[in-house]
This record gives sequence, C-alpha cells and structure tokens, in this order.
Amino acid sequence: METKTRKMKFTDLKDMLKQTGEVYGDRPAYMFKTETPGKFRTITHKEFRDQINQLGTALIQMGLKDKRIAVISENRYEWELTYLAVATGTGVVVPLDKALPDTEIKSLIKRSKADAVVFDEKYVNVFEEIKKEGDTNLQYLICMDDVENPNIIKYSELIQKGEELLNSGDNRYENIKIDNQKMSIMLFTSGTTAISKAV
Repeated sequence: METKTRKMKFTDLKDMLKQTGEVYGDRPAYMFKTETPGKFRTITHKEFRDQINQLGTALIQMGLKDKRIAVISENRYEWELTYLAVATGTGVVVPLDKALPDTEIKSLIKRSKADAVVFDEKYVNVFEEIKKEGDTNLQYLICMDDVENPNIIKYSELIQKGEELLNSGDNRYENIKIDNQKMSIMLFTSGTTAISKAV
C-alpha cells in the first residue's frame, strides 16, 4: 500500500518539532527496555514534545533564559531531551564529550561560562567538586538520575515542575520565537593538536 508523504519546510528546530509532532503525534518516537524481559516502554512524538516544553519551562522558571547549559552523559533519552529543550528557546546548549577527563570537563565548564549542567549519575562527584571550587559560573547541578543529594536537582522533579507550570498557564517557553542569528549551540572541537576551540 502506497502512502503519501507530506512535504515540510522548517524555519528552525522548534518549527521542525511542531510540524513533525502534528503529523506523527501518536506514533512511537522512542522505545526503551524495561526490567521485564521482552517488555518495552514507548514514548510517542507528542509525549516527547510535551516533555521538551516541560523541561524548557522549568529551566526558564529557574532563571536560565539566555544562559549557557552544559549537558554530558552516556547515550540516553534525557540527553536529547535536554539538548532540544535548551536549543529551542531556553538558551545556549553546551554538549560535552563523555570521554573527556575530569580536568578537561572543568576547563570547558569554565571556558563556556556554563550556568548549569545536566549530567548522569557518573558525574555527580566531578560537578560537585567543580562547583565547590567556586571559579566557574555554575549555579545549578541537574542529575538525570534520581540521586539523593541536597546539592543536586533531580531531572524528574524538573519535568514535573514544568508540567505544573504549563498546567497553570505558564507559556513563556512555548511562545518563544527562535532568532536564527543568535547562538544557541556551543560546540568544542576535539583539540587533538592544541586546546579545544569553541565553535
């Protein structure tokens, strides 16, 4: 059976997410293994976009509009969710290579002037130490995993907070228009011959 594919033109990432969400809303976007063998958890395109809005709204509520937010983890759903929530309206996303040594992570946090960092459980001690040293802009440490630590914000709680804000009518994030001339992503080169460069 032949299906017609809708031709879409996008003005930016936010527009791409909006249009594709309207077309593929109820279709699966992600599937994850669960603890039960053979069972998978599915996240639809609509659910994914809802969570982008929730996270972006919560980050803005924290005062991170137009700020730099680093992200580092293994390959996982929360990494992409963070990347898109920041790049499509919150501020500047700074993706960091998970293979970097701790000293280089600190250097990039300092040089990028990141105000917040989103990371997985593996980096808890690294970022606590960086923040404690006090010579970076870091204000917020956000962990993708539910660690019990008073110095760290739980990712799941941010998503929940964003949902509550949206339900109460907070549409600041959803209404943001993307400025195509404004920086929204800061990438660092591999730095194989010298110190890594930001682009």
